[in-house]
Amino acid sequence: MTGDVRPFRLTAGLLSGAVAAVVLAGWLTGVLLHRWQAPLIGWATLPVLAGVAAAECWRAAKAGGAARRFWRHVAISSAMLGAGALSNAYDALGGPGAPSQRLSALTLGCFISASFITQWGLLRLPAARAQRGGTLQIVLDSGTVMITVALLAWHFSFRDAEAWAKVSGSVWPAVVAVVAGCASIAVFVKLSSTGIGAVERGALRILAAATVVAATAGAMAPIYAAYPAISDAHATVALACVFITLAADRQRRAADLPPPPPLPARRWSIVPYLAVAVANGLLLAAGNGPDGRVLTVGTVLLTLLVVARQIHAFRDNARLLATVDRTVAQLSDARDQLASQAAQDALTGLGNRRLLSRRMEEMAATPPDRLHLALIDLDDFKQVNDRLGHNVGDELLRAVAARLTGVVGAAGTVVRLGGDEFAILLDAGTEQADALVANVAEALQQPLVAGDVELMIRASTGLTSAAGGADARELLRRADVAMYAAKDRGKHRTARYRPELDAAATEDARLGAELRRALDAGELRMVYQPIVRLPDGGIEAAEALIRWPGRVPPSVFIPVAERTGLIGPLGEWILREACVQAVRLDGLALDAPIRISVNVSARQLRDPDFPATVRRVLHETGAGPARLTVEVTETAVFDDDLALASVNTLRDMGLRIALDDFGTGHSSLGLLRICPVDVLKVDKSFVDEIAAGGSPAVIATALLQIAEGLHLRAVAEGVETEEQARHLYGLGYRYAQGYHFHRPMPPDELLRLLAQPVAA
Repeated sequence: MTGDVRPFRLTAGLLSGAVAAVVLAGWLTGVLLHRWQAPLIGWATLPVLAGVAAAECWRAAKAGGAARRFWRHVAISSAMLGAGALSNAYDALGGPGAPSQRLSALTLGCFISASFITQWGLLRLPAARAQRGGTLQIVLDSGTVMITVALLAWHFSFRDAEAWAKVSGSVWPAVVAVVAGCASIAVFVKLSSTGIGAVERGALRILAAATVVAATAGAMAPIYAAYPAISDAHATVALACVFITLAADRQRRAADLPPPPPLPARRWSIVPYLAVAVANGLLLAAGNGPDGRVLTVGTVLLTLLVVARQIHAFRDNARLLATVDRTVAQLSDARDQLASQAAQDALTGLGNRRLLSRRMEEMAATPPDRLHLALIDLDDFKQVNDRLGHNVGDELLRAVAARLTGVVGAAGTVVRLGGDEFAILLDAGTEQADALVANVAEALQQPLVAGDVELMIRASTGLTSAAGGADARELLRRADVAMYAAKDRGKHRTARYRPELDAAATEDARLGAELRRALDAGELRMVYQPIVRLPDGGIEAAEALIRWPGRVPPSVFIPVAERTGLIGPLGEWILREACVQAVRLDGLALDAPIRISVNVSARQLRDPDFPATVRRVLHETGAGPARLTVEVTETAVFDDDLALASVNTLRDMGLRIALDDFGTGHSSLGLLRICPVDVLKVDKSFVDEIAAGGSPAVIATALLQIAEGLHLRAVAEGVETEEQARHLYGLGYRYAQGYHFHRPMPPDELLRLLAQPVAA
């Protein structure tokens, strides 16, 4: 138990014991100084002291804890002391020549039983395990204490044993008492050295003191030979009971405290030095007589014990120093290992952000134009986790790490910043850095094996240098800005940081926040531009277009929405408005249904939840999928498996697919083979100069032939003049869209226009 015990409180039992102790002390003083007799007074106090000690021990046992059994043993031992005191009183007062100092076998048996009951209770307690070498130290200390007590007993008592034997009848009671006391001392030295969690340490020390004092008092019995009224029980029993009472009271007051920590190993003890000092003092006092020879032998034994203990201590200290050295080495190794682990990514084995910061600090003296940082982000990595599982995703990250390490080698430091982001720190010239990043991009285009799956991945890379005095944080920020600029260009690209990118990023953030507010406040508007038949101009369909009245055109805020991630909610709002308009058009008595075309961005198509969003909006608005056409650009679906998968899902749902601005993107004819297209919208750039003939007319004709050969509908965009319309019709185009026919109009105006009959 540890901590402060409860404050001392004087109880009736403690008060009774204190009164008995004071009476006994007063009686002993009177006998020693004034030759008082009245032995009954002295003997009457001993049962009282023993009874108080037994009662306090019983209260300590009732307080609970693991020491309950021990304190019951001490209570029984105290009762035995009381019984021994009563028997001793009968021996002293009931026999011939009373009062006398005689001691019967019954009395001696009670006292010895009391001693061994306490020792038995102590030995049954769970003591702490002695440390290596601790057992030898305990044996040496116990032997030292016992020899010292024996020397004291000899010098003050047993050299006058004949006088004591004449009075008490035998010297053996005193010898047995000293031996029992020495045994008790040995037990207490052991337990005090190792510690007992169940017994409060202060109480244990008080009990240890009781054994020493009682044994010493018992050994001095021959001194009392000149005072027949005094027995050694008046000192030994009284002192033992007083100490037991104090120890039990302290244990009871500490009952609620938690167990103490183990005692630290003691490498130094004052016990041997006190013992040698006592022995040498006795030797000097004894001179060369018989007493001196006995003390000389005892002193030699003590000296040998002390020397043995010191040799043991020196060896123990050597072992301790060796242990300390090993511990320091282990701690140093552990510190290095922890430092290494703290700077290492657990998944890939690469360095982490901490290592990157450390390397940047180490390279602080590198010329700014040679310090380069490339930030690599795997495009659409989330889709790998969502579609194939996180185990495959983790394997892919490990494969990417291995490939990056293989390409970079000793030319730089490769780290994983977290998620699907990696960084490469280089000390190289600008051209060398650009070339290495290009090699990295080319290496990442090659298939990677993740588990049992072979994957094609793409990555966007931002590259920057420390030119201009950029610190580590600024260098990382610049690379991040450049990386997002690469993503804005269509992903799978590399962009080098330029100061203009900061201004663009700031403007994007500002405009994106305003666009979000405008969307929430209902400030955006939808307009619809009809798609007509040639040559009569009848409305076949209408393209839904978004406007932000009084602010910026769609060519400005739509890219901002894509870069800031706002395209998701904005695109859903556009889709919902278009579906509502389609339902309104279904309410008109038209000869043929009017389809509504909705533009969908690449970022929307790469969202695996986009088809589900379309399905939900169709269900909530009641619009039929056959009334909706999704317009996508070639760039959005070219070489993008995720986007292409979304397009296929939409087509399976019953929506039509149109390739917008055809001829200006990647223009891969293979795309027409794998992408489920229904409509080709020929870009305005081929229509502008179609009346002049030449290459625009040739390309427009070729695109029409491709569409007809694949059974697709071709729509010419951006028709602004009658002449363009005639030439397109002459080439074979039967559908067109542009200002020559209709400008974008509000929903209600489109309804009114469709309600009018078509002019012949």
